Amino acid sequence: MVSTPSRIRGSLYGTAVVDALGGPVEFRRRGTFAPVTSYRFNATFGLKPGTWTDDTSTMLCLAQSLVDTDGKFVIHDQIRKYVRWYQDGYMSATGKCFDIGNATRQSLDIWREAGNISALELRHYQNMVDRALTHERACGNGSLMRCAPIPLIYHHFPVLAQKSAALASTPTHPHPTCQEACQVYTHLITLIMTKPGITKAELFTALQEFPFTSTVLRTTFDRYKDKREEQSATDFEHFVQTPDFQIKSSGYVVHTLEAALWAFFSTLTFQEGALKVVNLGDDADTVGAVYGGLSGAWYGIEAIPNEWIDGLQAKSILDEVAGGVVKLVEKGGYGEQ
Repeated sequence: MVSTPSRIRGSLYGTAVVDALGGPVEFRRRGTFAPVTSYRFNATFGLKPGTWTDDTSTMLCLAQSLVDTDGKFVIHDQIRKYVRWYQDGYMSATGKCFDIGNATRQSLDIWREAGNISALELRHYQNMVDRALTHERACGNGSLMRCAPIPLIYHHFPVLAQKSAALASTPTHPHPTCQEACQVYTHLITLIMTKPGITKAELFTALQEFPFTSTVLRTTFDRYKDKREEQSATDFEHFVQTPDFQIKSSGYVVHTLEAALWAFFSTLTFQEGALKVVNLGDDADTVGAVYGGLSGAWYGIEAIPNEWIDGLQAKSILDEVAGGVVKLVEKGGYGEQ
């Protein structure tokens, strides 16, 4: 049986390693690059093999905020850490913010202008972010990619986890579809953390039974249901047998969630799924990070190849944050807030 510390570390390191695997083929159309099998130089940003990107940096910001606040959800502390990353390279593998999505940049420009703000002022600036980014073109994956620490820490409090996942999206990605994508992802990791005997087929059923309010998310996963009178396969089998040319790996949050889940459900090992997902290309680092956070929680840290963990750049940052999260969860004492 996979232990809770192993699942926590698996998710956090899993995010980083698949982010680093996918980074060098980000923006590349699938089939136009040599298949990824291990770390390689990131020519886009001039990065050493094994360097994680903004996906892992912002995930670490959120994780460290929850550790620093002793498990409390303090949104303005999270925002301050994202701004520190944007301005000063906090939680970056290189000491600089070298990659950032459009919505994240636009929102953090607003929060940077705000400076140190009170709770009352927080609402004012959040309204500014909402007006700027609550439209379909702002439905990127920048909040989904960072939200794994929430279910890892709050898994014994599913209502709090769901509420926090949605709220954690709003500083940069306030669109309801972005919030709900985070909630779906949080729901699945929460189940993994609390129901160790659950199967992937049962987890997929939980996905289909999620109470979607987003039409596009509901439609995306409803289309895998076999509506014929005589079913030739289960819904789960339909999903895992979907050919890769039908899976989009763009920065659109719905595509990212679908691609990451497809890679997870259709493979049997962490490594197999990681290589399957990053070789989709396009937004490979982020789709990979989302896959890695979920899959790492499922398989545990021991399932991630040692050479991938040892080959991470700035691994000491990840070691420190992961250790803090494990200690926080083992200590407990937080919960309904």
